[in-house]
Amino acid sequence: MSSEKYNRNLKNLKKALHQFGDALEEPESSIVRDASIQRFEFTYELCWKTLKSFLEEIHGIRALSPRLVFKEAFALSFIDNEDIFIEMIESRNTLAHTYNEEQAKGIYEKCPAYLLEIQKVYDNLAMQ
Repeated sequence: MSSEKYNRNLKNLKKALHQFGDALEEPESSIVRDASIQRFEFTYELCWKTLKSFLEEIHGIRALSPRLVFKEAFALSFIDNEDIFIEMIESRNTLAHTYNEEQAKGIYEKCPAYLLEIQKVYDNLAMQ
């Protein structure tokens, strides 16, 4: 049985994915790039926290960091490509510590792949 917190996170993740996708459909500009990156950060946070709740509540696995959450989710086949989630951690950390326009452009270019992988996680969780 899923908790209210997990169900709320799953619902919010669905909304965040939709908003992230909407931002990426807009013609590229510096404002769209920044908005897309912000939506990536928000969606990423919801993804790992929703997975964390799922692992704890359904599988009894306690993982406290995004890296551990993604490793455990990969071990349970909820993530197909662990490497891209590790890359997401690095992208998120880069954005959190400094803003560099060239780095932001590089992360923006990765956002469609990030969206696709997070959508797969959502789809897997929604089927549970």
